[in-house]
Amino acid sequence: MAHNSLARLVWRASLPILFVEATETLDHLIDSLFLAHVGEMELGAIAVADSVLLMFLIAPLVLADGIQIITARRVGQRRPGAVGAVFDQGLLFVLLASVAMTVALKVVSPLATAWLVESEAVAEAVDSYLQLDAYSICLVGATFAFSALLTSIGRTRVLVPATAILVIVDVVLNYLFIFGKFGCPEMGMRGAAIGSIGAEAAVAVFLGVYAWRHLRPGAYRLLRFGRFVPRTTRLLGRIAAPLAAKCLLLDLRWFVFFLIVERMGTSALAAANIVFTCYIVFLIPAEGFSEIACSMVSRYVGRNRTDRIGRMLRSATGGAILATVPFLLLALLAPHWLTALFSPGSELLAESQTSMRVIALTMLVAIPAHMWLTAVEGTGDTAAALGIECVLTLTMLGLTWCAAIELAWPLAVVWCALPLSLLVSLTISYCWMRSGAWRRLEL
Repeated sequence: MAHNSLARLVWRASLPILFVEATETLDHLIDSLFLAHVGEMELGAIAVADSVLLMFLIAPLVLADGIQIITARRVGQRRPGAVGAVFDQGLLFVLLASVAMTVALKVVSPLATAWLVESEAVAEAVDSYLQLDAYSICLVGATFAFSALLTSIGRTRVLVPATAILVIVDVVLNYLFIFGKFGCPEMGMRGAAIGSIGAEAAVAVFLGVYAWRHLRPGAYRLLRFGRFVPRTTRLLGRIAAPLAAKCLLLDLRWFVFFLIVERMGTSALAAANIVFTCYIVFLIPAEGFSEIACSMVSRYVGRNRTDRIGRMLRSATGGAILATVPFLLLALLAPHWLTALFSPGSELLAESQTSMRVIALTMLVAIPAHMWLTAVEGTGDTAAALGIECVLTLTMLGLTWCAAIELAWPLAVVWCALPLSLLVSLTISYCWMRSGAWRRLEL
């Protein structure tokens, strides 16, 4: 009975979070679907552009993760008044970091793309997109800060309409500005950036208004911006610094992966983006369940009920796998239906389908690996999570380079580097949680 109650709690809390976790993924998916009708070069370029953008989103997003971990711990300690103080101070840091990253991206983008991307056309397309989409960083940071707060206090239902707003606005603006419909300028990749900015702005305003109307007057004492608390800053820094390095490794891993694949040819890069886009869509359920798992791990530690962590993680992992099964069956049995959504040439479709089956099977390792690594973060031991991410990154990129460059194997074989590296990550994360080494930390 207790196990069933826990499973229902995990499902009830996780399902709304699936929507907010899908925001960046859906933005990339929508851009890729529209740009596939513009050209093969643009379809490949958006993969590189989004990989670069994610690196400059790291600072605000890890601060939002820090907000979630600390506010969830305060909820577990039954200190609602401290929740608002942590959030207010964290939100200011998120916005400051976002402004700094916006300026940095606009300065670095033309230099980095010209130096790192082999194709001049791809480099120019990537830079044109990033120069405009840099303005979305502050909006994304605010959105994730509010989402982190709502997740930690259990008010996740509002994230469902927020995601619906993002999708609708993104689709409409992409259609208008990529193709130049209804008198709007035809902007190609820059039109996709317009769509992203507009969609993120709509969601940030929606969540901000909700927090002001429904959370500010309550016991959490939200959005009052009282006195500065140095201890909160130290905690945010201690948690966020290793998380920032971890996220940087994650984004660099995919950026370098795409740079390696680009040396296999423009068609291989476009095919890899199709497969990668489907992979991150498949990961949406795991992201949602892992977010609630992270908060629950932090709560259990705060209440000295760490004996419940293992059972909760098993429920979350089972739920994520169950929610992902329909996608996996589709990818295994009819991958051409997925790849045909992007409408590239028949040769590109064939190159993507075998890789799609590899990715579908990879999810059976990716979901538990993601869940147990998130549990390590939930304990507050983000330094250990960073170490595990280092091992994962080195393993994956080493295998990718050997398969793609040294051995010149097909793209589908190159993708096998992902499940092998995830298996290593799963093993280390599980052993770390079982060892109890994270108990040395206090928040």
